[in-house]
Amino acid sequence: MNGRQNPNQNPAPRQNQRPPQRKKKKYYFRPNKEGMQALLILVLIAALIITLLVLTIKGIASAIGGPEETTTAETTTAETTTEAPVVVTWHDDYVKQAVPSTDVAVGDLILVNFEHKYELTDTITKQLSALSNSEGYSKYFVLGKQGYDTKVRRNILPHLCEMLSDLVDASPVLGTTTEHDRVVINSGYRSTEYQQGLYEKQAVENYVAIPGHSEHHTGYAVDLNVFTAKGDTDVFRDDDQAWLEANCADYGFIVRYDGAKFELTGILDETWHFRYVGKPHAQYMSENGLCLEEYLSLLRTTYNFDTCDAPLTYITGEGEEATTYEIYYYPASADVNTDIFVPKAGTYSDISISGDNMNGFIVTVTK
Repeated sequence: MNGRQNPNQNPAPRQNQRPPQRKKKKYYFRPNKEGMQALLILVLIAALIITLLVLTIKGIASAIGGPEETTTAETTTAETTTEAPVVVTWHDDYVKQAVPSTDVAVGDLILVNFEHKYELTDTITKQLSALSNSEGYSKYFVLGKQGYDTKVRRNILPHLCEMLSDLVDASPVLGTTTEHDRVVINSGYRSTEYQQGLYEKQAVENYVAIPGHSEHHTGYAVDLNVFTAKGDTDVFRDDDQAWLEANCADYGFIVRYDGAKFELTGILDETWHFRYVGKPHAQYMSENGLCLEEYLSLLRTTYNFDTCDAPLTYITGEGEEATTYEIYYYPASADVNTDIFVPKAGTYSDISISGDNMNGFIVTVTK
């Protein structure tokens, strides 16, 4: 062999050559299911411990500063209570006026119809006046069916006579002598006995009221017709009827029965039946198209003393002749007397209290 080295042979290793280094193996953390659960439990325990520590620290702080904070809160509450606005009602300065509870059946606004009976018919005779003794008799009116026994409430007689005299003066037909047609008052107050006989003789359904349920028992109602120069009794002519319907409220009267209100009144159309209720009430009812049942219901529900924000305020007349009325309903008590709250003396010119013949009173204050 010669001294040349075969190129296919590996050369002899050098003494200072480093041996090849082995690569390091990397390890990855791959927890199993049990490990994850254990880790979650540790986190929850740590959160619970921190929460307990926070609550403990707050409790200690509240115990130290509690009394002072409570005092501050109480002071704030007291200040708020003191500064609360005082609610003032329209009747704060009103005073009590005792009225017998039985007077619920007494007054100009008592309701008598098929549902509400009038119990005082035969006990009010001393409060009546015979029309035959009035100044208007035989001049502005004559008497019909009841003749000289025709009577009405004494307090309504001046208003009735004034209305009939003005009607005659305004009419082109009606007069004051036998040569003219004249106003005839066919019926006024009726006793229970008289109504019973009338009912038995002419019991026409919805025209003749059952005894005890007729407005004529009260003395506040009259039937008006015409007594002609020929000696016949007839209804008013259209122009005279129109005058009465347009002006009767100015004297405190209403046309009581309108056929359109039959379901409320129980009586068919009676253009001749006039009922006294008092001037402000008659005018308000006329202006608003209300029958007595509707008007009393309005006062009882909307202008009830215990619940309303203000009474019904109504003004009649204009300018210097204007008069302001305040009207409200007051429920009757089950006691012997009902203490009705009314304005103090000196704050009004007149006050009247009328029962409604049901369960309360109507107070009318004239300012």
